[in-house]
Amino acid sequence: MIEELKAQTAEFIKKTLKVDSVDLEIPKNLEHGHLAYPVFSFAKTLKKAPPVIAQEFSKALSEGKPEYVESINPLGGYVNVLFKNEFLQAFLFKKISENENKLGYSSRGQGKRVVIDYSSPNVAKPMSIGHLRATVIGQAIRNLAVTQGYEVTGLNYLGDWGVQFGKLAWAYMNWGNEYPFKEKPFESLYNLYVRFHEDAEKNKELEKEGSLVFKRLEENDPEISKLWKMFLDISLKEYNRIYGLLNIKFDLIQGESFHNKDLEPTVDLLREAGILEESDGAQVVFLGEDKPPCIIKKSDGASLYATRDLASAIYRKKDLKADKILYVVGVDQTLHFQQVFEVLGKMGFGWSKDCHHIAFGMYRFKDIGRMSTRKGNVVFMDDVLTKAIELAKKIIKEKNPDLKNQDEIARLVGVGAIVFHDLLGDRVKNVDFDWDRVLDFEGDSGPYVQYTIVRCKSILRKSDILPKFEKTLNTKEEQELVNQLLHYSEYLKNGFEHFKPNLLAQYLIDTCRAFNLYYAKHKILTGDAALVPSRLMLVKATETILASGLKVLGIESPAEM
Repeated sequence: MIEELKAQTAEFIKKTLKVDSVDLEIPKNLEHGHLAYPVFSFAKTLKKAPPVIAQEFSKALSEGKPEYVESINPLGGYVNVLFKNEFLQAFLFKKISENENKLGYSSRGQGKRVVIDYSSPNVAKPMSIGHLRATVIGQAIRNLAVTQGYEVTGLNYLGDWGVQFGKLAWAYMNWGNEYPFKEKPFESLYNLYVRFHEDAEKNKELEKEGSLVFKRLEENDPEISKLWKMFLDISLKEYNRIYGLLNIKFDLIQGESFHNKDLEPTVDLLREAGILEESDGAQVVFLGEDKPPCIIKKSDGASLYATRDLASAIYRKKDLKADKILYVVGVDQTLHFQQVFEVLGKMGFGWSKDCHHIAFGMYRFKDIGRMSTRKGNVVFMDDVLTKAIELAKKIIKEKNPDLKNQDEIARLVGVGAIVFHDLLGDRVKNVDFDWDRVLDFEGDSGPYVQYTIVRCKSILRKSDILPKFEKTLNTKEEQELVNQLLHYSEYLKNGFEHFKPNLLAQYLIDTCRAFNLYYAKHKILTGDAALVPSRLMLVKATETILASGLKVLGIESPAEM
């Protein structure tokens, strides 16, 4: 919303001062103004100090300022523009009333498509806490892209190919009848996987057996292909259960196997580009003396992840019509994607500059002993979500024992707490996982945002007066809250442009603080009767923006807590 006012004000400044472009900034202190125009770039051509230029520009702009502008004043090297309270509030409340479902949305991406690859678990294995990061960060960025007007294809690129499926098929054929596949298919599948690898440590021949069975899969053996399809179906059913819990949605689900047919044509393209060379029997693309080569085929002729990712990138550009191709994958894969993107560039694909690896750090657990672990140091996503819901329910029972629908609200709060905790920090940094912080109803957390929404809903329910802008609100807290709400669209834009959902998550926390400060200092329902409709409208605006922001982050809002 502030973007619209920025554009409007920039046009006024360009027309008045006869300049080609105007870049407006947001002052840190609201008392200085709502927008600031830096004039430092004029110092050289005008041969004047920036404060002098700011004074002259302010005087010229003030003479013909629009009706909605309260004042235009110089401060250092800036021209500060302050809008009238009445205008801002009328503008904000009109936007809230007219665009509740698509609040802050933009058309800047209209006509362009984003393909974003996220979650992407390996079939037959439970999703770990690392997949949680890939899943929720990817969903949030997908949703942010939608707010900017892009057509979006959210892609779950499953790890559904490789020698591990030969091992799993061998294990099933030899030990499958020992496991309760009817009652617990996914758990049985994983236990088979674990057993094979434990036994293979003692009996090295098992590795060869697994490789031979995988070769049969590559040759389309009907028996092994049927087992592979069964493993895939079992895994997807389990993954969809967890995705449903997290409110995660995909537009397209494909596995690595989808590109089996594209591997040789991709190798041919590399040869045609003259960049494929042999090195110690392997086929590689050299990327410079200071960089490791990108291996395309191993000496035994087997393809690698790089081969598949080159093929999939070409498919996403050509067949899915992607203008931007995004990969939400851990920071440990940085070199891999640097190589893939550079090879695409060497193949003559200029669009490689529109491929982006959206890296994220790892989880660090303060007290892993309180977390369920099944093998080694792996922490599974399902365990984290289950524990979060259990803890949320315990807190809800203590705080509001008479609350109805406690199980559903515990799900919304527990799952929302995990997702928000993940998204609040800069994704490139490691996340210190601390249950006390995750479920803190008063700190920087998902429950804090949800609770503020519930508080707003409660205030609106308690009054039979309709929220309506009737009288201008003039207190400092009201002005600061209005100003905070107006910046929602800016955080949607920046969140997508930088691929950083934490910008939006932090904005929601700051908005909650501004609202709760206002709530603590002013009597919304029992104060000045003439102000009640407008104050209720401010409450409604806050609730709408907070709920909208959480939805973009992939988090639901309960009606009560």
